[in-house]
Amino acid sequence: MFMGFFSKKKTPPTPAEPVKAIQELPQPADVKKISVGSVKSSVLIQPLITEKATAAGIYLFKVVPTASKSEIRKEFRAKYGKDPRKVNVLNVMGKTKMRGRIVGKRSNWKKAMIYLAKGETVDLFQ
Repeated sequence: MFMGFFSKKKTPPTPAEPVKAIQELPQPADVKKISVGSVKSSVLIQPLITEKATAAGIYLFKVVPTASKSEIRKEFRAKYGKDPRKVNVLNVMGKTKMRGRIVGKRSNWKKAMIYLAKGETVDLFQ
């Protein structure tokens, strides 16, 4: 009765259509390629101006949290043309703030303190 479903007679498979080759689009010759190594985000985010640091001759910057002292030194030298005598870094923890019963937290960030040789100055507002 329903045994036709289980019969041993096989039908030959139908031949599949051949796969067409993908044609590549012609590349224009006048397109410039940019090397990935030349594109670098800035390490120094913004200068921090305080009376205390200005009186002491220290330059403060907000920097990328993953930046190292050597990266900060190279960026400062490239941007302002002065060689720092010393670079100190400090991780600043964000404060916890409340608005009513809702508790929030400000972001953590990194501060760089850059010391120059005696008598050297940098114009941060150029």
